[in-house]
Amino acid sequence: MSWWSKFGCILTGWNSTVLAQCSEASRSQLSKYTSALLILMIVWSITGFCFAQRYMGLPVWACCIVSLLFVTIVIMIERQILLTNQKSFKLMLFRGIIAAVMAIVGSTIFDQTMFGKDIDKQMANKIELQVADLMGKRVSIIDGKLAYIKAEKDSLEMVNAQLQADVNANPWIIQRSATISQQKLVVDGKIKTVNNPSVTTNQVPNPKQEVIKSNNEKVLSLSAEEKEWHQKKQTVEETVRTECQENVGFLEELEAMWTIITNRPLAGVFYIVFFVLLMSLELFVVVSKMVDSECDYEKAIVGSQRVRIAQFEAAFSRINT
Repeated sequence: MSWWSKFGCILTGWNSTVLAQCSEASRSQLSKYTSALLILMIVWSITGFCFAQRYMGLPVWACCIVSLLFVTIVIMIERQILLTNQKSFKLMLFRGIIAAVMAIVGSTIFDQTMFGKDIDKQMANKIELQVADLMGKRVSIIDGKLAYIKAEKDSLEMVNAQLQADVNANPWIIQRSATISQQKLVVDGKIKTVNNPSVTTNQVPNPKQEVIKSNNEKVLSLSAEEKEWHQKKQTVEETVRTECQENVGFLEELEAMWTIITNRPLAGVFYIVFFVLLMSLELFVVVSKMVDSECDYEKAIVGSQRVRIAQFEAAFSRINT
């Protein structure tokens, strides 16, 4: 058996030992299924790679892994058809639904990649609208912060002015401290303890000077914060635009592509053509399976199943008797 047939058996899940005993018609049918699978594998490997690179921002090696996962999923889905021995309309209908979904997803990812520059232009206009909206909100928040800081500074400066006037009028204050000393005296032959109070006065700096110093430090801190908010206000437009450009998601680009497709007839026609192409490729295997006549490989599989069932039934009947 040729390497191509062995490779086809690996892809489709056919048994190479059984196929080796079958006619050339079975090998020809396997070759047709293998070719159809390879087409789907190539299409979905490119789709997976583009999706991972554009929307997930993964490195090349990770994009290759995602591409391999997409291919594996496609092979597993197609095997559900190829390894089915009996033709079923329900199975074909279900596979048709899957094919439609996969065609929509695949054509969308492909078109978003091919219409990349057009989508970028559309997104540029949308980003400007987002920037205008977000910038107004950010500026409003910053103005609120600046107004609060200014009110705090004005309040502290007003308090400091009053305290400074008091300090200028009374730079020193008299601080009095009372102390009581005890003295023992003999009166009428008895020892008595007598308290001797004394008052001392000291001249100390006005303590409001420390309050003024603390308030000045708070004013300096508020001034630094105010300067920082002024800098943020000056760069708010650039910051918002960078955030919007870096956070463009799949749904936003999908909306932009939908706008392009619905407003530009040529883009819409191209999307429909590509969708029909992918839909046809997705249904290629299932249509071939349903239209082709049963080959000797499939008959061999069904016959082997019947022989095995007959053997089991004979063995069970001997046990029951």
